[in-house]
Amino acid sequence: MNMLLLLGWAPFVFVLGVLGYASLQDIRHRQVSNWVWVFGYPVGCAMTLAGLATEMLSVEAVCLSLGFSVVLGLVLFFGGFYGGADIKALIFIGLTLPSVPLGFSPVLGVLWAPLVLGVFCSSALLSMVWPLAIFILNLQDHFLGKPMFDGIKLTIPQRVLLLFTARKIPLEKIENLRYFPAENVVLQKGKPTRARLHFVKAETDLSKYIQNLKTNKELYQKGVLATPTIPTICVLTLTLVIMLLAILL
Repeated sequence: MNMLLLLGWAPFVFVLGVLGYASLQDIRHRQVSNWVWVFGYPVGCAMTLAGLATEMLSVEAVCLSLGFSVVLGLVLFFGGFYGGADIKALIFIGLTLPSVPLGFSPVLGVLWAPLVLGVFCSSALLSMVWPLAIFILNLQDHFLGKPMFDGIKLTIPQRVLLLFTARKIPLEKIENLRYFPAENVVLQKGKPTRARLHFVKAETDLSKYIQNLKTNKELYQKGVLATPTIPTICVLTLTLVIMLLAILL
């Protein structure tokens, strides 16, 4: 029984360890080394095969989990919502954790089958806290008399959206912080004009956008609108930690 318990929980702990290390790399360097996955994928595969050999996992559960994570990952990647490392992390979860480990309640086991579906949905819900935090900070700036939208023409819906997704920061800090430009410079009647940048894909090279802003830095003496981001791998890792704590507590 102790061996079965170990086999049931070892993949969960291993995934947390790998994703935790990947999160640190993403925070420090804005990228994750491929060596993380070169190490993680074979070990994760071996753990899944061990689960199949001991009949703790079914072939159907493994195929469903892996298939779902691959399809979802590709959709998110080509849609521009996830970067390459985020997709690798999602598929890694689908491969190593095909179903809930021992200790999960049957209710959770039925609700989140495959487990990667639960991780993805829960991480999406957790991510919604971030726009609320941005809105509170912008509201604080408003009461402190720090205008956010001066110098740029926006509709009311655009202003509302930016209140939840962007902050006004000094232009010179945009490269040092993990921010995506929320605006760009366009020519209107031959004159450089500030305009909202509607969508930036996760894998987009931001250097050209930032260079465009710097070339027209006279427009941004009072700051630039930019979107603060949290690495998706960090959100996935935090989701798994919360799920684990919910079980243990």
